[in-house]
Amino acid sequence: MAKAQIGTSKYQAKKLKAAGLQKLKYYCQLCQKQCRDANGFKNHLASPSHMGRISNIQTSGQAKTLVDTYSSQFQSEFINLLRINHGTKKINANRFYQEYIQDKEHIHMNSTRWNSLTSFVKHLGKNGIVRVENPDEQEFNLEIRLIDQTQQQVKESREKEMKDDEELNIKLLNDQIKRGRHQEEGARVTPPPPVLPTGPIKLSLKSKKKSTAPKITSIFNQ
Repeated sequence: MAKAQIGTSKYQAKKLKAAGLQKLKYYCQLCQKQCRDANGFKNHLASPSHMGRISNIQTSGQAKTLVDTYSSQFQSEFINLLRINHGTKKINANRFYQEYIQDKEHIHMNSTRWNSLTSFVKHLGKNGIVRVENPDEQEFNLEIRLIDQTQQQVKESREKEMKDDEELNIKLLNDQIKRGRHQEEGARVTPPPPVLPTGPIKLSLKSKKKSTAPKITSIFNQ
């Protein structure tokens, strides 16, 4: 195939295509190399430079650590750009992802633990980072809205206080009901009858002798 001549529209189109964004699935995050097509990506994966990096990672046992690092960076960059560009406004996840990948230096998703944008968005929603909406019940058309963590913390604190107050009121009410039941049960208890003597009753009609005090005689009368 003949090469396009310099200055022609075909040459300019190829130049723009080479300078522009290529398919993300043909990007090697480890080597930070963008391949133009499937064949070029396949050749890169078999290249000595790529195989050498893979061997070093496997030998050092840092494969999982590397994936965790890429995943953390990807999430951090994604959320920061979402906060800067849209704040807490709602936006289609696919549309925003196109904004995110405009930066050629971004961390590519194929180097993270998530195998699709849908799984990543669900991860963010599950962890309370974004609010995920699915208007037409289609996973490829999810809408996201960044959650303001400050407002969220205030809301959670207020809900906790309301819950604590409600639990305290219920406890006080239960205590009052228990006391009322105890008082009611105490009022219904009949006092035991007096114990009467069973043997014969002896009555004494004799009066006790009055004790007489000894007569005191004056010593002057002697």
